[in-house]
Amino acid sequence: MSTPRYDWWPYVKGMIRRYPGLVEREKELHNTSISPVLSGLPRPINSVSDPTGAAALRELPEINRKEMDAVREAIEETQAMKTGKEKMRMIKLVFWDGRYTLEGSAQQCHISYRTARRWHSEFIHLVAKKFGFI
Repeated sequence: MSTPRYDWWPYVKGMIRRYPGLVEREKELHNTSISPVLSGLPRPINSVSDPTGAAALRELPEINRKEMDAVREAIEETQAMKTGKEKMRMIKLVFWDGRYTLEGSAQQCHISYRTARRWHSEFIHLVAKKFGFI
């Protein structure tokens, strides 16, 4: 395994891998619980009595939100490309499914390994640009 050319390269790959989890966490933060609290304990004085309002105020930490937004913007831009659907399938197989290497995803997508490497690199650079590294 070679060393990355840029210090930010492994960090951006980690951002891409964490994206589905961050989206799920954000969804959970904004969901409201419709079941009552049955503990019998009194509610703290500073607690909000409006669960919908409380859900709207909960957010991911700033860095996680910035990472998620960078990946989301890169996904939207990639999907708008002519070959965006195929590129996103390859990205999904490599980063989010975790079942395929770059070479295996190239075979699954019926593209050459060289094309898969180029698409992989382009997507990582796009996320880095959206995040502000480039």
